[in-house]
Amino acid sequence: MNAELALRLVVAAVGLALAPLANAAAPAAAAGCADCHGKDGVSDQAGVPTIAGISAFAFEEQLAQYKAKERPCDRVKDKNGKMDDMCAIAGKLSDADSSALAAHFAGLKFVAAKNAVDAAKAATGKKYHATNCEKCHTMGGSLADDDASILAGQPKGYLVQAMKELRAGERAMDKKMAPKIKALQDAEVEALIEFYAGGGK
Repeated sequence: MNAELALRLVVAAVGLALAPLANAAAPAAAAGCADCHGKDGVSDQAGVPTIAGISAFAFEEQLAQYKAKERPCDRVKDKNGKMDDMCAIAGKLSDADSSALAAHFAGLKFVAAKNAVDAAKAATGKKYHATNCEKCHTMGGSLADDDASILAGQPKGYLVQAMKELRAGERAMDKKMAPKIKALQDAEVEALIEFYAGGGK
């Protein structure tokens, strides 16, 4: 185990130890998030990501992108059938609200979605990930402390939509990531989706 990975694991352990404190101080706005992202931020919708367990940095960065409309506004139906617009929701949040929500959800446990997965494609996707993605999305895209969100175990419908938006240049992304996304062939994208949908293993 290298020193960098060991440090990340220590940070993750500290985060887990502090989780009860984060849960106890849940901001009022967190209740509204559950309408689409599920109880405790664990999604039960195919096209909606789980936000529990992702790092506070990644959470705030994504809210900032929505505020700036640097990504599609992800209009989805909440549990009451109402269409919600993430750009509008994020736009109503103060910086303090965003930070409080980020800290709250970072302290909750990520629970992988139960996706049907094509094992052969997932195995191929694992190879593409190791070559192109592992440097920033370590441990198969499952480590929150990369500050690159969590890919492994997200609902498959969300992964499909996210890849579509990234390939179309509709979502802000790291400048190092853009050429790699652009170079992917359709079959490679499908394989990566199956890999992440299967938990990045």
